[in-house]
Amino acid sequence: MRPRELTMRGFRSYRDEVTFDLRDRHLIGVVGPIGSGKSTILDAIAFALFGKTPRVQRETRTLINQLADAAHVQLTFEVDGDVWRVTRVLKRKGQGQVQLVRLAEDDPEAAHEEVVLLERPVRERIERLLGMDFDTFGRSVLLAQNRFAEFLLASDAPRNAVLKGVFGYERFDAALGATRERVAHAETAVAMLDADGARLLQARAELDAARSAASEAAARRDAVAALRPTIEGLDAETAQAADHAQRAERELALVQKVAAGVPDDAAVAEVLLAASVAERDVVAATEAADTASNERKDADAARDAASERTGDLRAFADLVAKMHAQAATVTEATIAFGTATDAMKAADQVLTRAASEHDAADDAARAAATAVAEAADELAAADEAVHAARHAEMATALRRTLVAGQPCPVCAQPVKTKPRAAAAAGIKGAERARAGAASRHEKAARARERANAAAAKAEAQAAAALADKDRASAALEAAEAAARTAEAVLATTKSAVVDQLGEGDPIALLDRRQAELRDAEAAARAAADRERAARDALDTARRTAADTAARVAAVRERLAAAWGALGDDAPEADLDEAAARIRRALDDRADAAARERDAASEAADDVARRRASALDAAGLEPDADVAAVHTQVEVRAAEAAERAHGIERTIQAGADLGERLDAARTDLALAQRLRDDLQPSRFLAWLLGEERAALAELASVHLEALTDGDFRFTDDETFHIVDVNAGGTVRAPESLSGGETFLASLALALALAEMVTRGGSRLDSFFLDEGFGSLDPEHIELAMRGVEHLVTGADRLVMLVSHVEQMHVLIEDLIVLDKDETTASSRIVSGARLAPSDARGTS
Repeated sequence: MRPRELTMRGFRSYRDEVTFDLRDRHLIGVVGPIGSGKSTILDAIAFALFGKTPRVQRETRTLINQLADAAHVQLTFEVDGDVWRVTRVLKRKGQGQVQLVRLAEDDPEAAHEEVVLLERPVRERIERLLGMDFDTFGRSVLLAQNRFAEFLLASDAPRNAVLKGVFGYERFDAALGATRERVAHAETAVAMLDADGARLLQARAELDAARSAASEAAARRDAVAALRPTIEGLDAETAQAADHAQRAERELALVQKVAAGVPDDAAVAEVLLAASVAERDVVAATEAADTASNERKDADAARDAASERTGDLRAFADLVAKMHAQAATVTEATIAFGTATDAMKAADQVLTRAASEHDAADDAARAAATAVAEAADELAAADEAVHAARHAEMATALRRTLVAGQPCPVCAQPVKTKPRAAAAAGIKGAERARAGAASRHEKAARARERANAAAAKAEAQAAAALADKDRASAALEAAEAAARTAEAVLATTKSAVVDQLGEGDPIALLDRRQAELRDAEAAARAAADRERAARDALDTARRTAADTAARVAAVRERLAAAWGALGDDAPEADLDEAAARIRRALDDRADAAARERDAASEAADDVARRRASALDAAGLEPDADVAAVHTQVEVRAAEAAERAHGIERTIQAGADLGERLDAARTDLALAQRLRDDLQPSRFLAWLLGEERAALAELASVHLEALTDGDFRFTDDETFHIVDVNAGGTVRAPESLSGGETFLASLALALALAEMVTRGGSRLDSFFLDEGFGSLDPEHIELAMRGVEHLVTGADRLVMLVSHVEQMHVLIEDLIVLDKDETTASSRIVSGARLAPSDARGTS
């Protein structure tokens, strides 16, 4: 499989459409920072071919770009000179699509020579084209990250699967299948010929009996054929008699059906009587309704008169109610007046008491003010005495410090003579006298404040009592006015009641007139009920009359229908006469139909006797169907003749049966021998063992070159490692370090590619994802020389994915990728062709 072109859109980190043209390219390096989409290119190739990737094999919708609704991958590749294009579309919602086409040439517009649809047929066709399934592809062609060493570490069965696909040995599986089918066909052919031989012997034994049976069947056929016209003539006479009998039966059935619908004399008389009675009832009900209507009109007039006498009862009732309400208002006003009078008296008492308390408080306040003034004078005298005593004490203290001729410490003047000592002042006594005067002054001030507060309170109480008296006086005047107004209104209302109802109790007068009106209204309602009942009776009588008229009409319709069924028109006559005529006509038709039926029965019996006699003479049952018997004997005669001819053909065809049986047995033996030789445990196992040994020998040469002679493979086909530096110790592949494992796997890949090239088998592409990071610079150069050897002199594509900087220098043809930091999408720097709508990157 040689890839030609890869296009993807919305696949993993490739949001926009990008195309990688792989034609005429052999060694390609895919480089770029982590997350730039390097491995995605290899994933796209695997997905296009097998519908999955090495890392995502089930939840494939995760391969859709996070900003896209679908992923589109298309791979054009070549196998054995044919160009194929596989297209896969993966959707977030709904079913994906896959198509595989074989193109007439490597051109997008080329004609389609073969088209394969649906997942399973496409996968099976690709596996046949590549000669390997997905797992084998991942061990030999596309070596994804951390999977490069799978072939090295695999068991014999996975290795054999890879070698079978690479060297085209799966054709031996096809050959084995073909030989098994050939053996089955040959066994079937021998069995069929053996059966033919048995049938040939049986045919020779049955030939004479078959010829005799054919002759007897032909004679029987001719006899029945001669009898058939006679029987058919008799059957025609039978059919004619049966037709006459059926016609008579239909006539009798018709007469019976029509007769069932014709009413008898009693029913007709009952209908006519009911119609006459209904007419009389209508006349009587009409007279009763008129009488009830006149009575209702009289009752309505009496009710109207009573209503006029009574007048507006609602107005009378409202007037009486108004009078009672006004009387209640007068009572309430009188009570309110008494209450206001009591309140006025109480307010006068409170005002007198408040004035007395106010005068007493004023007297107390004036006395307290006098006491405060006296205490203030006493306190002022005490303050002067204290001041004088303190001045005298200071003079005495200063004299002690004075010296004649020295400056005075107070005025700084020279002291001429020292003053004489004065009597000692009583400062303490003055201070005690002052404290007593201050205490008396404070007590007098507090007493004055209390007296002033009591006076203010008494004044406020007096003002409140005066206000209460004013309010009580105003309420008294209002209550008196309301009482006078209510009495005047009540008098007016009583006068109006007397004017409308007369003298007496208003309630009793009103009740009497209401009773008269109620009696008149009840009489009017009763008259109306009687009129309605009379009207209902009239309606009932009319409905009954209509029903009886309808019954009469229905009887006439039934009689008309009976005449119509007989094919005649109904006569013009009274209802009872019309019924009698139709019954007489029915009796006549019934007698004629009975006579025709009896005649047809006698004719049928005569034909039956003659038919039975003819059948008995021919050896058939009386009820035999001659046409069916004729068909049966014809079929039996033909079958007997055909059986005899078939036996003759069988005998004739078996003339060379022995020679054909010998040839078929020879072909079966040859097919069985070929099938046994192609069993997997023999020839193919030997071939694969030889290929593994040759692969190990050639891989040793490459491994020694890659490791400077430190390692090589064992000479057998186990792919164990010989460690030369450890004295030739044989090591399992699992014991190698990461870099050693990579070099050993690369040596196997190089050897496998070289063997394929030598033998002309299929390994037209090789994809390697990472692994070079485990090598030092020297071994990287050695590995690259080995990789370059893969593409030397062959149209093979090798694609290496790596982030090692040294690889960027060693590979000339690069696909350079970058990562968009905003959208995390892959950005093409070089090595690919973008869609026209995206101007980034170069081709």
